[in-house]
Amino acid sequence: MPSTDPVGSSRPRAERYRALAVGAARWALVGAAVGAALSAALLAVWSPKAATDTAFALGGLVLGFGVTAWSTSVSLGRTIEGMQDRLDVSSGWTEAGARQAFFVLSWTGAGWVVAAALASIALGV
Repeated sequence: MPSTDPVGSSRPRAERYRALAVGAARWALVGAAVGAALSAALLAVWSPKAATDTAFALGGLVLGFGVTAWSTSVSLGRTIEGMQDRLDVSSGWTEAGARQAFFVLSWTGAGWVVAAALASIALGV
């Protein structure tokens, strides 16, 4: 019986989603480690509120940049690749590479923000 899935088998899609979930979790944990370490390091210099607020703000910058750049690479990626081909410029930039890089930044920033917020709660600020 032929598959009713227009893309083909649902197995590759499920594998893609699993890989995305594993990658997101991995980079969120890396971000959480950075956020917790930065919050702890800033405690040596500033008050607990200032340390966790600064760590949260820096994580928010990483998250915001990652999401903004990811959405730009998704919306303009093919245009940029076409322009590179037309101008005969080979920078090595690809839409897929940009999406992957900004996926990493976005999830790292998300983990960082969550860890800084949890550090703030743990310190009672």
